[in-house]
Amino acid sequence: MLPELVLLMAIVVGVSFVGLTRKRDPGQRGYLMVVGGVLLLCLGAVLGGDRFVSVVAVSLGLLVVVMPWALDLMVRAAFARERLALAVRLASWRAMLMPGAGLARQQAILQGLAVLERRGVDEAVSYFRARVHETEDESELRLLHEQIVSMLLYGQRWNEGIAHYEARFPLGYAAQRPPLALGLLRAYGEAGRLDSAASLLRAVEELLGSNPRATGVVSQARLTFLAYVGATEPVDAALTKDRRRRLGLSPASGALFRGIALWRAGRVDDAQAELSRVEGLAGSRDERVLIASRRAIEGLPPDAEAVPLAPELRRYVERVATRLETVLAAAPVVRRTGPLRVTPLLLLLLVSGYLVGLVLGGGGPGLLRLGAATPELVRAGSWGRLVTGLWVQSDPIGLLLSVYGVWLAGPLVERLYGRGRMLLVSVGAGAIGVAGAVMLAPAPAMVLGGASLMATGTVMAALWVLLLPRTELPGRTRRILALPLVLLLFAIAISIPRGQGPVLAPVGLVLAAGASILLIGLVPPRGVAATIARGLAGVLALAVPAAAIQVALEDPRSFLLEHRAEVSVGDVVLLVPSSFEPVLEVQDDGGPWPRLVGLDDTLARRGGHRVQLVVTTVAASSDEPCAVLRMHPELLHELDEAAAEPPAAWLDAYRRTGEAGELRTTILRRNGYDVGMVIERVIGSGSGARSVALVAAPPRALEDAPRLYSAVLADARLAGP
Repeated sequence: MLPELVLLMAIVVGVSFVGLTRKRDPGQRGYLMVVGGVLLLCLGAVLGGDRFVSVVAVSLGLLVVVMPWALDLMVRAAFARERLALAVRLASWRAMLMPGAGLARQQAILQGLAVLERRGVDEAVSYFRARVHETEDESELRLLHEQIVSMLLYGQRWNEGIAHYEARFPLGYAAQRPPLALGLLRAYGEAGRLDSAASLLRAVEELLGSNPRATGVVSQARLTFLAYVGATEPVDAALTKDRRRRLGLSPASGALFRGIALWRAGRVDDAQAELSRVEGLAGSRDERVLIASRRAIEGLPPDAEAVPLAPELRRYVERVATRLETVLAAAPVVRRTGPLRVTPLLLLLLVSGYLVGLVLGGGGPGLLRLGAATPELVRAGSWGRLVTGLWVQSDPIGLLLSVYGVWLAGPLVERLYGRGRMLLVSVGAGAIGVAGAVMLAPAPAMVLGGASLMATGTVMAALWVLLLPRTELPGRTRRILALPLVLLLFAIAISIPRGQGPVLAPVGLVLAAGASILLIGLVPPRGVAATIARGLAGVLALAVPAAAIQVALEDPRSFLLEHRAEVSVGDVVLLVPSSFEPVLEVQDDGGPWPRLVGLDDTLARRGGHRVQLVVTTVAASSDEPCAVLRMHPELLHELDEAAAEPPAAWLDAYRRTGEAGELRTTILRRNGYDVGMVIERVIGSGSGARSVALVAAPPRALEDAPRLYSAVLADARLAGP
């Protein structure tokens, strides 16, 4: 388990190092050197470092790279829930784990936000003003003044916020800071300075209007402006249930904008009724919206009239309304709001499947217990493995590529086409690929994991989304997004284990990619076909837990024990499952000794172990070496042998077979380490006697399926009557 963790950590740290290098942030040079040092340590551990170096490398990688990343996610989540004090505490822990990252400035800002939460706006403004007097750095001064403006706007002190902003920044500066721009637009609206609001909106549109990632921000800015000029019809059209969600607004926020628009249009009674609805619509995150609605109700003048607009401003309002309508009416939708559900769940299942496999072990039989598919199990009725096999992954490189593929492509598909379609192009397409591989697999016991196929379906779906004309993205954006996806597809194909390559590479990958293309290309985001696709996704969502339950109730090791066939090795008949394949000549595959002539368990090999059955002559005396060394006497100079007892679980299972014959058990050692075990049983007598040896490397491989491995040795017999 430790070598796999070291390799995985080396990859994670390497990706982090490359990302820091590409940023070229002078403030993070110290942290870049720290990460580079950890990367060198990880590479040294991978290339042959001892256990101590490996443990140190993994520990430092966790502390310096993984934990700061996890803490950053927690900080963002705390901010989203307005838990500012918790966010500051988490951020301080993150800063301690990132020496040389230049986070002192960020910590000062976060501390000010904590002051805001504990003591209010006045204390927060005083805190930032004190920081202003302590620094002379221009970039830090700009940042601090931005925070002062934000604090004043947060406290709805509109005129003070505007005055502080205009005294230190040009009007269009806020366009570079979208949250600040949205706050200032509202402040200008509350202060009745609609010309200034229009000028700021023009700056936002000019800077961000062509950026597809900023569509939501620009649309919110347009909606805010339209509400404060009293454009009730465009505001109502933009705040339908579906469009409001696309804008990222809660029901309470939508009611607030409608109420403001009605007020500015001179419809006081309607405005009061709409603003009163905010109280009932407000959720746990709508505290600021609720306060704003109450203040708006208190400030409603009974004789309010429509906001007067100059002709030029009126024409601009019409253009803004048209642009907002064009964006919101575009098909497909540019972005579905709300949290991602399917993509994080798939990532969690992929990583969990790998970690559970590491913890439980069990070699190849352990993979079957986790849910990997084999043709014979699927043909016997274990259809759930077509789904559960998607999360079985034993190769850390393959796991990383699969996780990266889903992480990179999943959000694009889920945002544009929804959770149901994301489930279909990942789990559905992957299951189709595994099914095709099962049908054409050359060996009934070939272990098929489908994580790479699920990633292939997801990546191909994202690529097809970028290629479709109905996806409204600039050509340059398409090219930037498509290139890493294409490279990732090649990497996934190359990473498939060579033992599976002849089947999975051309068949599984093509089927998964083809199914994904059809699900995206032939089924638009909306319409009858999309409704049918959502129904299929619902069925698939129910099938996943059903498949997991089916596989959990099965015992694949008992299946292998019950489905054995006779195979002859010389004049000895062995009763073995289909996973045992003949080895006709000695093969040097880099193991502790060459692969011996006899039968080799491909299932154990899939888990990185070696289990063989070999037949040889009987030792003339107890002083002669074990079967492996009798077959290859040149290994006497490399391996030491010592008498031992078989593993307890294996020996208990062997005794249950009823076989009472004497066994000879030998441990093979290289450089003081146990590298293998040989258990010999003599069958027959006289000149016709044969020694049947069960050879395992490492010795614990026999514990992966003790009943099966004890039975194949106990049931060996001489051919003939």
